[in-house]
Amino acid sequence: MDRQQLRDQWRHTIDDEGGHCPVCDRWGRVYARGINNTMARALIWLYQQTGDKDGWVDVPTTAPQWLVRSNQLATLHWWGLVERKSKDETHRAKFSGIWRSTKLGREFAQGEVRVPKKVFTYMGNVEGTSTEEVSISECFKEVFSYEEVMGKYEQQRLFS
Repeated sequence: MDRQQLRDQWRHTIDDEGGHCPVCDRWGRVYARGINNTMARALIWLYQQTGDKDGWVDVPTTAPQWLVRSNQLATLHWWGLVERKSKDETHRAKFSGIWRSTKLGREFAQGEVRVPKKVFTYMGNVEGTSTEEVSISECFKEVFSYEEVMGKYEQQRLFS
């Protein structure tokens, strides 16, 4: 098999049920992720914070416990709704923990725009988005579903 055939075969595997790479034995799969009510609450909380002069908020020290425990704020970056401040030499942790909402995130939190209902991720990167969109208020009807994330994702998607 040539390289392109192997890539095509791997793409089919990760787009379907997922599987182990025949070369490195690493598990691979494209996952469908939707915005749930915890993510929407986290975005609204971040949007409502004053932060520093540039809008950055130290989430680990100021956020309510439910938000820190959920770890759902970070997933909103797949939609471009939040951004994380780069770590500097004063932080020992892997990431700074300092976040702010983006312009799109603020508009979404205010109910002014809609965003794709789902993003499709592979190895932590967005591969594409659904054509269906969702508003912030509709997110409160969505509860995190492990089965949905782990199940076969929608075949129709719009790649960004």
